[in-house]
Amino acid sequence: MSTDATLDTLQRALEDHADAMSSAAQILLHGLRPADTAQVLLHELPTDATPQPWRRDVERIQQSAREIYRMVREQLAVKQQPGTASGEELHVLRHDLRGQLQNILGRCQLVIEDGAASAQVLEELRSITDHALACVDVLNHHRNGEPVASERPGTQPLIPLDECASDDAALSMELGVARILVVDDSASSREVLGRFLVAQGHEVVFAETGRQALARVAESDFDLILLDLIMPEMNGFDVLKSLRRSGILRHTFVIIISGMDAGTNTIRGIELGAVDYLARPIDLRLLRARVNACIERQRLRERELAQFFTPTLARQLIRHPEQLAEGRRAEVTVLFCDIVGFSRVSERLGPEATIRWVGAVLSAMSASVMAHDGVLVDFTGDQVMALWGAPSPQPDHADRACRCARDMMAALPALDEVWREAIGQSTDVTIGINTGDAFVGNIGTPQKFKFGVLGNTVNLASRVQSATKFVRARVLLTGTTKASLKSPLASRRLGYVRVNNIAAPVDLHELRVSDDPRVEQLTSSYETALASFELCEMHTASAVLGKVLAEFPHDGPSLLLMSRAVQEMLRDETAVFDSVWTLPGK
Repeated sequence: MSTDATLDTLQRALEDHADAMSSAAQILLHGLRPADTAQVLLHELPTDATPQPWRRDVERIQQSAREIYRMVREQLAVKQQPGTASGEELHVLRHDLRGQLQNILGRCQLVIEDGAASAQVLEELRSITDHALACVDVLNHHRNGEPVASERPGTQPLIPLDECASDDAALSMELGVARILVVDDSASSREVLGRFLVAQGHEVVFAETGRQALARVAESDFDLILLDLIMPEMNGFDVLKSLRRSGILRHTFVIIISGMDAGTNTIRGIELGAVDYLARPIDLRLLRARVNACIERQRLRERELAQFFTPTLARQLIRHPEQLAEGRRAEVTVLFCDIVGFSRVSERLGPEATIRWVGAVLSAMSASVMAHDGVLVDFTGDQVMALWGAPSPQPDHADRACRCARDMMAALPALDEVWREAIGQSTDVTIGINTGDAFVGNIGTPQKFKFGVLGNTVNLASRVQSATKFVRARVLLTGTTKASLKSPLASRRLGYVRVNNIAAPVDLHELRVSDDPRVEQLTSSYETALASFELCEMHTASAVLGKVLAEFPHDGPSLLLMSRAVQEMLRDETAVFDSVWTLPGK
C-alpha cells in the first residue's frame, strides 16, 4: 500500500472513531438512548436541571473527540499531498492525538471509579473507551505513514480502577502521603493526573513548563516527578539534564509521561536519569502501580534512617544528604537515658528474657524521643543517647529534651506493671541532659558512615547521667540547659559538683517529674537550705533541712545535703570550705 493510501486509511479510521466518541458523549450530555442520536442537537436540558457529577468530564471528552476529528481532517489530510508527508510532522501529530486520547481515557476511568454514574452512562463510557483504544491501535499500526506491528495485543475493555485496586489502595495507605510534581503544558492532562493522584491521597503540585518545573524543585522537595517531554521553553529531556546536574535525581524519582513514540525516547530518558517511561495514553491503573513502586523505593530509603530520625527528618535527609555527610558545629541538647539495675536483673533473668525486657524499655524510651522530634544517636547496652538541635536546627532543643525526659518517666508505670514480677524489682531509668556546642555529622569513616555527635557537651551529658546515683535524683540537667529553656519547666537547683575528667564545676538541676503539689514547697525549702549551705551557714541549712526531711524523709538530695552540712560542722575549722562537691566516681 502506498504512503498516501496508508495515510488515507489512517485518516478515515481516526475520523470514524472520533465521530463515534463525540456522538456517544452527546448522548450522555442530553440523556438520550443510542437510537435517538439523530435528535441530539435538537434536545436541550431543562435550565433548572441539577448537573450530574460526571457531566463536566463528558463535556471534556466530547471536546477532545472533536479536537481529534479536527486535527485529523486539517493536518493529516495535508500530509497526503505529494511531498508533504514529513516523518517528524507525523510524529508530532501522533503525540498530540495521544494527548487527546489520554484526556478521554483518563476521564472515563475517573467517572467509572467515582461510582456515581448510572448503568447507561457506564455503558456509553465503555463504548467511548473502546473507540479511544481503537484509535490507539490505529496510531500504533502506522508510523511515518507506514503500517507497523501493533505495540499491544488489541484493544482491551477498560476496567474500573476499584475492581483491581484493593492491593494498590492498601499499599498507598501504607506508604502515606507523597508529594508529587506534575509537569505538563496541557491543562486537561494536569487536571486528570491531579484528580487521580489526589484521590490516592497524595499532595500534588503543578508546573506548566520545564523552567517552571525547575523553579518548583528549587523551592521545595518532592517524592516523585511526572514529566512530559514536549513543552514550551524547555523540553523534558533538558529538564532531566538540569536535574541530573544538580544532583536531585539521586534522591527524587522521575517518570516520563509522553505521547512521543517509545523506543529511542525511552532509552534516552532512562539514560538521562528517569526511572520509567509511560507512553500516552496510559491506563491509570498502571500509573498507580508505577507511582506506588517509586514511593515504596523512597520509603525503603527513609526507613534506613528512620531507626535514628523521625520520619519527617529522615525524608529531609534523604533529599539533602549533605546535612549528614558534612559535619558542622551546632548548639545542641544531648540526653542520656540508662536503665537502673541492669546488671542485677540480667544476672537473674538470663540473656533471652533480659533482651526482651531491655527491648521493651528502650522501645518506650525511643518512642518518647521520636515523639519530641529527637534523634536516636546510639544504643549502648542498656543506654539510649538522643540529640536535639541537629542535623536540622531546633530553637527549642532544650525544651524538647526536657519534655522528652518527663514523658520517659511517665512511661515507666506501664512497663513496671508488665515486668515487675518477672524481674523482681521496679523498672526505672535515670536521665542526664546537657546543652552546648558540639560537632554533628559523620563520625565514622569515608567507607563506613555513622551519624553522631562529639565534644565536651556530649561527655558532660554522660557524666551528668552517671551523677544521678550520687545526688540521688532521677533526672538531672545542667545549668546551661536550664538557661536555654524557652518556656519554664519546674526544677530545683541541687548545687555545683565536679565530675570525672571535666575541670569546670557543673551546676546541677533536678527536673520535676511529679505532679504532687507538695513538691513546690519541697523545692523552695531545699533551695533555701542550699543557699545557706553555699554561704557556709551550716546551722541554718541543717535547721531548714530538718523540717524538709520531717515531711519528705526519703528525699535523696535533702538527705545528701544534710549529710554534707553535718560533715562541714564536724570538720576542722582551719580547713578551707568548698561548696562544690567532688563526686566520688564516674
